[in-house]
Formats: sequence, structure tokens, C-alpha cells
Amino acid sequence: MDSVSSTSFRKFVKPMKAARLLYCVALVGFPSAQCQLFLKPRRFGDISEKTQFLTVELPKSANGLPLGSSVPFVTPAGCSPTLKQTADKYCVNGTYDAADTMELAMDLNIFDVEIPTKTVVLGIKTTLNQGNATALTAVTGGCAMLLKQTLIFLLLDGVVTMCTSGGGKGKYDPKLPGYVSDITLSGQLKLTSRIKTITDYNYSLPGYVHAGDLFNMGMNASMFNSSGKPKGVGINSTFTVMLHNIGSSLFDWRIFVGLHIDTWVYPLPVVHVDAAIVDSVIHLKT
Repeated sequence: MDSVSSTSFRKFVKPMKAARLLYCVALVGFPSAQCQLFLKPRRFGDISEKTQFLTVELPKSANGLPLGSSVPFVTPAGCSPTLKQTADKYCVNGTYDAADTMELAMDLNIFDVEIPTKTVVLGIKTTLNQGNATALTAVTGGCAMLLKQTLIFLLLDGVVTMCTSGGGKGKYDPKLPGYVSDITLSGQLKLTSRIKTITDYNYSLPGYVHAGDLFNMGMNASMFNSSGKPKGVGINSTFTVMLHNIGSSLFDWRIFVGLHIDTWVYPLPVVHVDAAIVDSVIHLKT
């Protein structure tokens, strides 16, 4: 079978308004793979009915105002960033400080599916003055197998690993404008059908974490791989990682990690498979 492999790294920062989002409904669901026949899927990574909404209550001082010192937080409640609990796929930990300037640190720790003490980390730490970033640090480290599961029963199994590296203190780029810190995401995507390997692809994506004006910050990356023939047997795979705030709110964050697959046997209809590893919206309540 002929094969073509390609990668693309897409980074975007949406225009946002300085407003806090309020979530009235909390939906709790566990990400899972779904196979949808003959249906055109929604854009992969969009917030949906399967998204897990988490609210983090930040401690307050006696008069009801946020504490003047750095306040630590974790979510989901009770999780550990270094040790996987029974149902946890990830743990977000960070600190919030509302002194003369605001400081927020947030690390996404995703656990290995087989080794409970093994994680890969992607995080951001920023200092803001009146909503505009004055400093940025990107946090990276580790490698983990994020996905190992059957994607299509008896037909397709998938494995995804991810490592993060680089980061550190960001530099100001007047062209954005904002602070940027270079990072690298790397790993392996492997798809098998019983004993036959369909895709065995090592990826490496250069990118950056960004923090600019009006609470505009985060990162978004996608890896794309294609193999096969359009008028034969083929498979397209997209691995997506998102960590960014929503609507220019410092207190609302979108976190998503997942694998999307389109597979076909021409002339039969394309089969769409979504496997979400992390699919959450986090609200920091002050």
C-alpha cells in the first residue's frame, strides 16, 4: 500500500474580551472513543455534551476577598500531579495570586495508562498587570503513553505517546504582541489491525506557549498523519492538544487532548472515530 505522511502544527490565539464566564450547569462525563458511521462529525475538540466541567473554589480571606498570597489548587478534586488515582487520567495543579499584579500558574499533568507514577507535563505561568502579560514561563517535561485502546471493535487498536520539552522563561515578541516560550511536543502514533501495523509514526512538533494583552494566553497544537489511497484503503489521523483560556477570562480554561481518525475502504462511507483523552473546562471561582 502506498503511504504519505505529513505533519502540521497549528497555533492560534482567538480575539477575546475581558470578561469572566459563568457556568450554570456542571456536566461530568468520562472521555471515551466513539465510532460514528455515515455521520459528518463536529469539529474535533469543540466543547460538547461530553465535556467535563470542573469548578475550583479558591480560598478567600475572612472579609471575602481573595487571599493576598499565592493560593494553590488542584482539579479534579483530590487528585495528585505525581500519582494516578483509580479513575484519574490527568491532574491540573497550579497557584493563583491576586496581589498588586495577578499571577497564575497552571500545569496539566497527564498520566501514563500503564505506569501510575509516570506523567507528561504541559503548563503555563504568567504575571499580568491590568490584564496584560508582563512575564511568561512555559513548563514541560516527561513522557507518557496517553492512549492504548481499541478504537474500532475487532478492527483497529491505537497507541499514542507524548513527550514535552523546551519551554522556560518567555521572550517578548512585539509582532504578536506578547511573550512566547518555545516548546516541543514529540511522541509516537501507532495504529494496528490485529497483527498488522497500519500506522507507525514518530512525530515532533515545534511550537510555543503565548501570553499577550487582555488575558490572551495558551497554546494549541495538532499533528496530522495520512496513509493509504483515496480510492482504496486509507486512514487519516489527527492528534490535538489544547491548553488555553476562554473568552479572555483568566478564570476559565479549555483543556483538550484527543485523537481523531477517519478511515475508509473505497467506495464505502468513511468511518469517523473520536477518542478524547482529556476533555474539560475548568472554572476558577474566586
